[in-house]
Amino acid sequence: METTSGSAAVWRAPGDATDGDRQPSTPTPASPSAPASPPAAASSPVPPPPVPTPPPPPAPAASPPSPAALAPHSSPALSKLAAAEPSPAPSELAPAEASPAPSELAPAAKPSPAAWGWRGRVNRLAHVSLPASQSELAHRAARKRLLRPFGRSMTIVVANPKGGAGKTPTALLAAATLGFYRGGYSLAWDNNETRGTLGMRAESTDHQRTVVDLLVHADEFLTGDAGAGTLSRFLRPQTARFDVLASDEAPGGMDVIDDAAFGKLWKALSRYYRTLVVDTGNNVRAPNWQAAVKRADCVIVPTTVAPDVADSGLWMLDHLDRNGHADLTRNAVAVVSCADPRTDQALLDKIVTAYRARVAHVVVVPHDPYIRTGGRIEYDRLTDESRRAWLFVCTAVVEALALRDKA
Repeated sequence: METTSGSAAVWRAPGDATDGDRQPSTPTPASPSAPASPPAAASSPVPPPPVPTPPPPPAPAASPPSPAALAPHSSPALSKLAAAEPSPAPSELAPAEASPAPSELAPAAKPSPAAWGWRGRVNRLAHVSLPASQSELAHRAARKRLLRPFGRSMTIVVANPKGGAGKTPTALLAAATLGFYRGGYSLAWDNNETRGTLGMRAESTDHQRTVVDLLVHADEFLTGDAGAGTLSRFLRPQTARFDVLASDEAPGGMDVIDDAAFGKLWKALSRYYRTLVVDTGNNVRAPNWQAAVKRADCVIVPTTVAPDVADSGLWMLDHLDRNGHADLTRNAVAVVSCADPRTDQALLDKIVTAYRARVAHVVVVPHDPYIRTGGRIEYDRLTDESRRAWLFVCTAVVEALALRDKA
């Protein structure tokens, strides 16, 4: 209510005050009626005998207006110019004649009533409009921030050298959240140096083609001989409006993905996707791991509430610093997943504090038994709390990417 009334005052007050103050003054410069009145007096029967009397009245009638008002009418040429160009200053005339911008006319939209929790239930049952809670408003704001556009395709690398850190669910759910809210064009890419499990955790498909199969045809996508339809043969579409590119399952199959091969794939895929979310393996010395980090715009560091997993992520940040990627560590996003239903709060606080000293954003994701099962993940089967947490993860990622986009 306050916002709406304040907004209305902003656009109405200037318009109303301007119109009220300037309505009398607007006719003044364009008032040829003042000189026209003396001839009317001169045409009456009484004035004809004293003919010399009428000439003086026109001069006094023209003099009462201010010199600024008289100047435009002092000669026929100037009066024509005045007719072509309005004498009032543009700044005076604009509020009265120019159409206000729609954003000025429309009052600020009222926040939608609560949809969450007991307030939302009361609103639905009683048909009232209780306001949303602060957490619901924060969620709505995060959804808007998540829609920020970028000037190019962005690459997000999910990395932690420790197995069991939650890299694959993190990559899958980050790509799912970005695809769900940003309208698609999001890819989860398994870049494990051995046999990754991204394809196993994603929704099933009717083919088993992998990144190695795509590499064979990568040049076709770079030259334009193949398009999005052909690319879909190698991908696994997901219901949350994103795609999955699985790693090869054969022993040693991923050995062909070196820096050059990764670069070729990355260049081709960047032509079709707004965001590439790259899942990585456990070997920071693997050529494809280093190739991904070299092209990263943001790094997500997943960890669980476990000392060894958290320490591994912190060690990796040090490794990135030592190898010329301090910009990535500064803007990194740490995701602390509560894998167990009973979380050690003291340890969680300690891990969060340690990561806050190193990265730009730290997001704690609550326990979700559905993810913990280790099976295939469908976005719409997550708990509400889990989906909300992943929204905040991706909002933090988008904010980090925004800094990169300006660089």
